[in-house]
Order: sequence, then C-alpha cells, then structure tokens
Amino acid sequence: MPKEYILTMTADNRTGILSAVTKAIAELGGDLREASQTVVRGYFTMIFSIEFPDKIEESVIRDHLQDTCRPFDIEISLRDPTVHLSAYNAAKVETKPYRLRLGGRNEPGSLRKLSQIMSLHGIDITGMHALRTAEGAGFEMVMRLAMPSTCNVESLLNELTAAGRDFDVTVDITEFIQ
Repeated sequence: MPKEYILTMTADNRTGILSAVTKAIAELGGDLREASQTVVRGYFTMIFSIEFPDKIEESVIRDHLQDTCRPFDIEISLRDPTVHLSAYNAAKVETKPYRLRLGGRNEPGSLRKLSQIMSLHGIDITGMHALRTAEGAGFEMVMRLAMPSTCNVESLLNELTAAGRDFDVTVDITEFIQ
C-alpha cells in the first residue's frame, strides 16, 4: 500500500525546478496526487501530496529529494500527514466550500481584522491569492473557504462588511461550485 507524504519547497524562482523535482519523484516510484505552486516577488513555493511505495523509507525519499534540490538552493520539508495532521483531522466538522472576494484600500491591519472574524466563525481558509492594484493604494484578494455548515453566510457577510468599512473594503461571498 502506498504511503503519502506532503512535500513543500521554497526557493528563488528559476527555470527547471519542476522538471528536476518531478524527475526525482518518478525515480523513486512516486505518484503525484495533488500540487499547488505560486510565485511571489521572485520566490516560488510548491506543495505536493505524493504517494511513494511503502517499501521506500522516508530517509531515502528525503535524501534523494535534497540531493536533487541542492543545485537549485531549494529548502524542502517532507512530512507524514498521518503524524502531523491527526489532531486537526479528528476535530474536522462538516463544511461547505465558498469563495470570498475582497477589495479595498491597502492598509496594515485589514487582513488581520477580517481573518480574525473568519477564525472566530471556525472558517478554514483553504486557498488565497492577493495582490496590490496597479497604483499600489488598493488590493484585490480571492479566498477559498471551508465554512462550517452551521455558519450563517448572511451574518458573516454583514460582519465582514462592517469590519471592512474602516478600509473601504468591499466583500462578496458565493458558494463555490466544484
């Protein structure tokens, strides 16, 4: 039975990284199950869910990936999700996926204030993309949320809208259809 690992990588962005890493994964018989990659101001991050044959020891996987990543100066982390996420998974509640769109003045504290409200409602931010607008005075952000089924969407929208007024933030929440 295959064993799943979560691999995270961070480095200066440059050509050939994905090719080298996926080659190393294939050399070990790994099967890439899920992936996410982004570049922010010249730095890239990748996170993979990978299944490796259970006969391969974690130390062999880690050493092979580190050897492959060394020429690219990539920082890696290899984790066993059954060890690191057991308490998190035990506490999971039923959720529904939503998309949250935010936009407004780019000021310190706005994301802190809005994310605090979501945290108090037990909302998990499962994805996020944000950037400054061209003139730099504003921002645009899209988040994927896992909202507990007990969360009242209209009430949440009203709270976020009220909190965002100090920053001229507009808020829109829609159910995410997959």
